[in-house]
Amino acid sequence: MGVPNHIEAFWRRFLDSRTGPKDANERFYESFRVGNDDESANEGARLILSNEKCATSSLQWEYEDCGKPLPRVGALSVVEDARRRPQCVVETTWVEVIPFGEVDATFAYDYGEGDRTLEGWYRVFGPYYAELCEETGRELSSHTALVCERFRVIFPERPAAAGQDGLVKRRRRRRPRPPAACLSPSTAERL
Repeated sequence: MGVPNHIEAFWRRFLDSRTGPKDANERFYESFRVGNDDESANEGARLILSNEKCATSSLQWEYEDCGKPLPRVGALSVVEDARRRPQCVVETTWVEVIPFGEVDATFAYDYGEGDRTLEGWYRVFGPYYAELCEETGRELSSHTALVCERFRVIFPERPAAAGQDGLVKRRRRRRPRPPAACLSPSTAERL
């Protein structure tokens, strides 16, 4: 999959940076927005840049229905805000297909949204995934396969914060270290 035109300049800056791996173009997976509306996209980008959010999930059916391969460990993706402006590059550190009913508290916390509890995760994402299933004539159950993914930010253009208009604004500040669960095992061991 090639890098989309609207993020090429950002991707070139990443490639030219000291954090850009030599095989980055081969590892590019996608450019994406979090959620299904502008508010979610901006909030998701903010949470990822602050390292509060280092996990995500999708229905496995979504990949199958459009013939898209599942993400893989080492894949690189660009997170966009609501206006499709690139905010950061994330590297996938873990991928597993898990039944909806087996999502655990650690994954819910790493998801970084809502109150970060398992109950809160099911309260928010139960209806969200039920609606997605309905749109394709399916029914959500505890056995519905979710593609669960953990990632880490490897290239922020600059860490960001939400501005008055709700969009992610860039500003300089030191990034906190991500939680160990967001890191690959080899990186976590070095810290």
